[in-house]
Amino acid sequence: MTTLDQPGAPGSPAPAVGLHPLTASIGAEVTGLDLTRPIDPSTAGWLRQALLDHLVLFFAHQNLTDEEHLALASIFGTPNVYPVTTARGLDQPLEWIEDTPDSPPKTDLWHTDAAFLPEPPEVAVLNMRVRPPVGGDTLWLDLYGAFDGLSPTLQALVSGLELDVHPGETFRRKVELQFGSGIYEKVADEFSGCRQPLVRVHPETGRRALFLCGAYVRGIAGMSAEESDALLGLLRRRLDDPNIACRWRWGDYDVAVWDERCTNHRGLSDHHPAHRLVRRCTVGRSRPWGPDDPPHGRLSGPAPLSPGTASSPAGDD
Repeated sequence: MTTLDQPGAPGSPAPAVGLHPLTASIGAEVTGLDLTRPIDPSTAGWLRQALLDHLVLFFAHQNLTDEEHLALASIFGTPNVYPVTTARGLDQPLEWIEDTPDSPPKTDLWHTDAAFLPEPPEVAVLNMRVRPPVGGDTLWLDLYGAFDGLSPTLQALVSGLELDVHPGETFRRKVELQFGSGIYEKVADEFSGCRQPLVRVHPETGRRALFLCGAYVRGIAGMSAEESDALLGLLRRRLDDPNIACRWRWGDYDVAVWDERCTNHRGLSDHHPAHRLVRRCTVGRSRPWGPDDPPHGRLSGPAPLSPGTASSPAGDD
């Protein structure tokens, strides 16, 4: 067990709270903390630092109400209103993502949520509500480690490049399967695509991450399709390295919190056709900055410990 500060010091939790890393680079389980109770400012600050250090935090057996889920999420940033929710004429704070025999899993690929937005989410918070009898684990990947594993020459080459990103066909299929026709078109009309840096500088840690954000990527700006496919294929092979990944086998009501700015995640589909239900929201938003951009900063800081209006991408977990 490790702790970030001595118990009782400013920015530290109660003595009973522990932090147990899953790997040297990504993932840690927080124990001894009841998320159904109010979280004091000192513990909230400790959790924010733990997320920056470990990229993903896990909390076992936390049967949260909607309000408690939002209170936890609000520690990490201002809740977001997501375009899919707006396109559906709704303004709900939480999203339910469900796998059934008739609605199979849709996220069994490495991705970062809603990267087609000019200011994508910073942090995601998920609570397992119904776990399948077997399977249905989720993987997370350390994108700092993906960048650090490149040679200095390749790091220099990719650090000035940009990605063309768009909601795309994979997202269209997800949205149409869940909500029918017409919703995706409303989102795509408003968010027709943008450019994101291939190397993203984290605004709080200053570290560089290889910002491969899944099927939203159309290609590398300024390159031919052949050149772009060759380079992206090479870079994506970094995502196959198990040494920069962690895996969580869900228990009843487990909670995961992850930093979208420096991770990919992948919800496995090996539980299908069993039932799996999660509740999720995203918080914070910021423009991704590259190494050559102006000084980095957040567009939204941590919110007070009270629920706000939020919504998260449908089927993105």
